[in-house]
Amino acid sequence: MKTVFITGAASGIGLATARRLAAEGWFVGLYDINAQAIEQHLTGGEFPAACGGVCDVTDVESIKGALAHFEDAADGRMDVLINNAGVLTAGHFETVDSEAHDAMIRVNVLGLTHVAQLAFPYLQNTPDSRLLNICSVSSVHGVPLLAVYSATKFYVNGLTQALNIEWDEHGIHVMSIKPPFVSTAMIEGMPEQLLKTFTVDYSPEQIADEIMKALAGSGDSYLLGWKAKFLGFFARVLPAPLARRVVKYVTGF
Repeated sequence: MKTVFITGAASGIGLATARRLAAEGWFVGLYDINAQAIEQHLTGGEFPAACGGVCDVTDVESIKGALAHFEDAADGRMDVLINNAGVLTAGHFETVDSEAHDAMIRVNVLGLTHVAQLAFPYLQNTPDSRLLNICSVSSVHGVPLLAVYSATKFYVNGLTQALNIEWDEHGIHVMSIKPPFVSTAMIEGMPEQLLKTFTVDYSPEQIADEIMKALAGSGDSYLLGWKAKFLGFFARVLPAPLARRVVKYVTGF
């Protein structure tokens, strides 16, 4: 039985992916800062082969504890690690509270980094294992009103590319998936200016389906949706001044 460890699994993309993998017969590890929600999911009957508990990705000891808990329950296997936990605060850079900026860096950058590094021995000891980092379309070009969030996802993209090379010798395939806005609690309070162009075109369940396709594939980067691919193409091929103009146009600036 294949096994998966998922952070941020209490709701949204993490929970939808856990359900999808469980339906395919995987042993699922659901970990999140919301212990009550995880307990409800584990006792609700939809996860016949699963474990879970608290994992605060901003706390190294919490990550270590969650990984050890999963190792015991999954007989030491970790076929897939899905680095999904993330936070987002939108708004003009100078008006966003500094604590919100700090939270995005702690969770999206440091948390994701620590989970990947601490999970390395488990992935290394499982043949043909995979690390999938949840990235974002905002990693292809800096997005106004999402400045720090976008920057954290640039980090995720860069880390994914580097580890895809580094960890190949260990038999670990590293990839990222880059969705646009998804219908989750994360986009609550999103400026209308952005939602006019970056419409909410995906549900968590649709992202879970795309994750399944990615896990079956051999790529290292998956941009989802034609708008994301459009932006990614122009950000890659156009000179910087023209790419900037495209981003200004699509974001209404």
